[in-house]
Amino acid sequence: MSKSNPTISKGVDWSLVWIWFALSAIGIMSIFAASYHNGDNIIQGFISLKTEYSRQLLFFVLSGILGTFILLTDSKFFTATANLTYAFGLFLLLLVFPFHSRVKGTESIIRFGSAFQLQPADLCVLFVNLALAKYLSRVETNFTRPRSQLIATVIALVPAMLSIMQKETGLALVYFSFFLVMFREGLPAFGAGHRLFLCRIGGRDATDGAQYAGARPDGYRDCGDLYSP
Repeated sequence: MSKSNPTISKGVDWSLVWIWFALSAIGIMSIFAASYHNGDNIIQGFISLKTEYSRQLLFFVLSGILGTFILLTDSKFFTATANLTYAFGLFLLLLVFPFHSRVKGTESIIRFGSAFQLQPADLCVLFVNLALAKYLSRVETNFTRPRSQLIATVIALVPAMLSIMQKETGLALVYFSFFLVMFREGLPAFGAGHRLFLCRIGGRDATDGAQYAGARPDGYRDCGDLYSP
């Protein structure tokens, strides 16, 4: 009787991997086409890390290495470190205020030398995702209680408020999308304002949005009905 050994490819959604690869390649080639000048050394441009497309290629390679590392890592590691990474994300957001650099009109970026820059508000979305998932999956979390709802709300809103203070309102909207998960878990939708939020953020009519979130639409049929009595 043969015994099969687990491999890294077990459970991998290869269609999703190829989609990621294709979209990344299209993005890099689009940046290359927009910034290439006649006579430029193509190979030198890709390895110099002084061009936009060379830096994007570097991020592509690093993300592939990071993705492989995640596949090789025990999933319990991310559960165990979710709160630590969340605290680290908040620390990075606070570092923006004294150490930010102005880059193309935004002041929410920390620059490390000339080749690398980091926007903590963007990175912290991942940390909030892990922290919120860990909190909601705990056995002792009863999301029908206001205390549990308040804690989950604070987890999502603290980095959102810091992003707004850094004038990154667009990124703050990403944090508000976590409320869709909370609605599905049982967070009550108070009045038409929350249904309008679902309509605006989810990009769907209020009925579909409320059903997706686990809330009751109370007779509202579409976005326009939210404005009518």
